[in-house]
Order: sequence, then C-alpha cells, then structure tokens
Amino acid sequence: MPQARQASPPGPPYFSYSIAITGGRPTVDEDIPVCAVLLFIYLLGAVANQIIFQRNHRKGHKFYMSWAMFGFCMARVGTLVLRIAWATRSTNVRLAIAANIFTSIGVLVIYIVLLLLIMRVFRATHPSLGWNKFLRKTVRVSYALLGGALILTVAFTILNYYTLNPTLKTVALWIQRVAILYMMIFNIVAMVLLLLSWLLPRTSDNENFGTGSMDSKLIILGVATFFSIFIAGFRMGVAWSKARLASNSPWYDSKAAFYVIEFGFEIIVVYLLLLTRFDKRFWVPNGSNKPGDYSRIDLDSSTTRTSSEQDNASEQEKISE
Repeated sequence: MPQARQASPPGPPYFSYSIAITGGRPTVDEDIPVCAVLLFIYLLGAVANQIIFQRNHRKGHKFYMSWAMFGFCMARVGTLVLRIAWATRSTNVRLAIAANIFTSIGVLVIYIVLLLLIMRVFRATHPSLGWNKFLRKTVRVSYALLGGALILTVAFTILNYYTLNPTLKTVALWIQRVAILYMMIFNIVAMVLLLLSWLLPRTSDNENFGTGSMDSKLIILGVATFFSIFIAGFRMGVAWSKARLASNSPWYDSKAAFYVIEFGFEIIVVYLLLLTRFDKRFWVPNGSNKPGDYSRIDLDSSTTRTSSEQDNASEQEKISE
C-alpha cells in the first residue's frame, strides 16, 4: 500500500513507525503464527494449481490461468516469508519496504484472471457484443494500463522511501492514489460485464463452454468478483485516507483487517476457483477468436473431436456406404 503518509526519520531509506501503516509493525508473538498458517494455505494452493496445470498440459488441455494462480500463490508465500523475516528483524528497514511492496502487487494476478474469465462468459452469453472489436481492444488496453499502474505504484513507493523532498513525496502519493483508483475501476468494469452477462437477454446464438451450466459460472464469478472488489476498495480507502499516528491507528490499519481482507479474501478466491475446478469449467478451445468457437468442442465428451474432424468422419461414412 502507499506509504507516503510517513514522517521523516533518519535514512535513506526513510521508514517511520510513528505513522500508522496497514497491518502495523509485525511482531514475533502475534504475526509469525498467523503468517505461518497463511503461508501453508497459500503453499497448498500453489501445489494444487501446479499439479492440475501439469496434468492438463500433458493431455493437451491448455489452461494457463492455473499456472497464473500457482504463480500468485508462490508470490504470496514470498510475501509472508518477508513479513516473518521483518518480524524477527524489526529494525531492518529494507525488509519492511520489501514486505510492503510485495503485499501491494500480488493481488493483480487475481484481478486479471477474473476479468479473463468474465470476458469468456460475456462472449458466450452475448457473442455479438462480447466479440466486438472495440471491446476487445478496450480490454487489451485495460490490461496494459493495469501493468502501468503496477509499475507506477512500485516505482513511486520506492521513491517515497528514498526522498525527503516534500514535492516529490506529494507527487508520489498522488500517483500511487491514482494507480490504486484505476485498479478499483478495473474491478468495477469486470463486475459490470458480469452483470450484463446475467441481466441482458441472451441472444439466440449464445453458447456454453467447458463443464457445468452457465448459471454456475455466473455464481462462481459473482462471489469471486465481490471479494476482489472488496480488496480493491479497501486498498483505495486506505490510500486516500489521512495519515494518523500509530498510537491512534484506525481500524483499517489493524492487524485483523490486514490479515482478513488482504489475505483471507484472496484465499477464498483462490480456493473457490480451485475447488470448483475452474480449469475445466472455464476452458475454451485454443485459438477461439469469433462467435461459435467456444462450443466447437464438447469438453464433457470422452471422445473430443473438432467440427472439421466430425465432418471428415461423416464424409468417409457416406463413401463407405
């Protein structure tokens, strides 16, 4: 989270414990047990996603979002390792900076994965709108802007720790705020597309994909997106709040809020996707780029064949007759 709300301690780098920060200063007694449990949960999520990805890959079933969730879980393992290290070396400023930066950037993987899944649902329920070229380009630009927001957040967070110049610190604060605001907008756009998928009357050319019904996909994504927006909203609220002393820290800087919202809600999303087998439920044929492509392969069939293969088979049967 942005740290421009700090005083000016000796440095560089400059890191003040007199100003409240999200999650507070970690301690051995309070934080290490919690971090150890969370680390174990994320590690299990990473192992499960990697096993599923490798098994699917060997079968030619390409679903790279499982690999992305593996990477996200491993990033969170690294985040918690840094926080544990910070708790044992409370005066190490560089550890504190690294722990805070890693906490800020990891969740972007969830934002991207959810929008990708929502776009698949929107294209299936409303092909003419979902495959619109303008929408496709807009979504691609939104991914690029999210990457830019990530870079700006990290760069100006680091800058804030290494300068005492009031102008630079103010600029860093506002750039971080705008970047986090964009992340919130990114999540809102995803929710809007999901609501449109549900509320707009489905066209006659709508299709399903993967396993399970379309309604089950909408419910899963609705729950996951709710928690994603909550995380983004919480971060935006903290970033735009006024600085307060650590001795009078607000509820949103407490350890309980930090661990429940920052990590607990992420874990719900990770295991919701994992346990509902999103690798099968949201799988689409490789190379899908136009209406009708999502349903050209029946994933539930034990003998999966492309439409062209089916046509060839029928022609051969006619010849043999």
